[in-house]
Amino acid sequence: MKISGSARALLAAAAVCSAPLAASAAPRYDGSTPLLCAPTTVSECTPDGACKRVSAEAVNLPQFLKIDVKAQKVYSEETGRASPSRNIEHLSGQLILQGGQDGRGWTMTVSEETGRMSATITTEGEGFVVFGACTTVQ
Repeated sequence: MKISGSARALLAAAAVCSAPLAASAAPRYDGSTPLLCAPTTVSECTPDGACKRVSAEAVNLPQFLKIDVKAQKVYSEETGRASPSRNIEHLSGQLILQGGQDGRGWTMTVSEETGRMSATITTEGEGFVVFGACTTVQ
C-alpha cells in the first residue's frame, strides 16, 4: 500500500503535535526513576502516647533522602548514610518501602500520583512519624 504525500504530511504533523503532550505527561512517583524526598513535618512519640513536633535536624534526619528502588536503598548524599529496602511493593497507587538497620525499623509510603511521602521509624522506646514530599530525579 502506497501512502500519498498528503497522508504522509498529515502523519508527520500528528507526530510533531503529539510529542509535547507525551513529554508533558505528569511524572509518576512509582520508583521507576530515583526520587528525592524532603521531610517537612516530624513528630517524635514515646510509649505513653505523647507526641511532639520536632525538626528533622533535631532527630538526626537528613534534609533530603534519595530513594533508589532499583538499588533497593534509601540514602542521604549529605550524610553518606544509607539503609537497604528489604521489601518494596506497589499497592493501591502507593509505593511502599520497608527496611531496618541499627535496631530501627522503618516504613515509607509515597503516593505514585502526587509524590506525597509518609514514613515511620521505630525503635524500642520511641517512634517517629515523618511527612514530606518527593520529586523525580534523573
